[in-house]
Amino acid sequence: MKPETAHISADHLTQFVISVLTANGMPQASAATLAEVLVWADLRGVSSHGVSRLSMYLRTIRDGDMNPAATPEIEDRAAALFVVEGHRCAGPVAMKLALEEAGKRARTFGVGMAVIRRTTHTGAIGRYVHAAAEQGFAAIMFNSGPPNMAYQGSRVKSLATSPMAMGVPSEEGPLVLDMATAIIANGRLIQAVRTGEPLPPGCALTKDGVPTTDAAAADILLPLGGPKGSGISFMFECLTGVLATNPILASMIGPGGKRRHEHNAMLILIDVAAMRPMEDFKRDMSELSGIVRALPRLDPEVAIMLPGERGAKAFARRSREGIPLSPKTLAGLLEIAEKAGVAAPALS
Repeated sequence: MKPETAHISADHLTQFVISVLTANGMPQASAATLAEVLVWADLRGVSSHGVSRLSMYLRTIRDGDMNPAATPEIEDRAAALFVVEGHRCAGPVAMKLALEEAGKRARTFGVGMAVIRRTTHTGAIGRYVHAAAEQGFAAIMFNSGPPNMAYQGSRVKSLATSPMAMGVPSEEGPLVLDMATAIIANGRLIQAVRTGEPLPPGCALTKDGVPTTDAAAADILLPLGGPKGSGISFMFECLTGVLATNPILASMIGPGGKRRHEHNAMLILIDVAAMRPMEDFKRDMSELSGIVRALPRLDPEVAIMLPGERGAKAFARRSREGIPLSPKTLAGLLEIAEKAGVAAPALS
């Protein structure tokens, strides 16, 4: 018999994550920011970037890669351009500051652009462009981190699975594309290891560079579209780490390289109202969306969906019914609660 899945409300799960993080030295405000990003991913059905990642964040604190009490700072570069120095803070904390400041500058100059450096895992980056689109911005974000993907033609870890996200406002709410430059995201691999599910052929290698579909044996992910995904990830490192004077890949994959959990990112916000009236933009978005949804279907039983539409439906459903937690995820959270000395999450 398949183990029963537990459910928990978003509020209860958020409070649990906050209590764990504060017990591990993170200020209340920072803990609330990180918790919101993790729970948002679970609400959207992206459990690979939800609370199942809490143990990873705690590990980065234990290893000294994350400073849970760090406060990111803004360094001006030009009127619409700035750097956020993360000081190894939690990724969502640096991103929240970047989002707020880029929004202010976009309102003034039409565009706001941030380069974020020396931070840690940022969570589901779709969260930030989604928030920006809610405020009337068109948004683009991408990041780079430690190598876990092979450069096209190689059989070793040499690139990050650098994700990118783009979002725009619409009459139905934000339309958001969030994707990795690998065939599958690293979070999906971690999830497959937990569930024991096999991987699709051609998406991963073992540590020895041999193709595998065994998630437990997979160690190196492969780029989406071969040289295309490889090239995009390479350029993301150039536009974040190298541009921000904090290169990650060269120091890790070069001679004597040492691995460290660290991330850089770029965020660009464009004020839609500075380009054209918002109502007109949303009207044209609705027209385009309607045309795409009405295209002749390859399979009449399968609806054509827009970017982020599946996640929006999951968000509405899970906000009502609660967030499902697999037995393995729940067991992990209970173990975390015991180690942190906090109350176990209150299930529905």
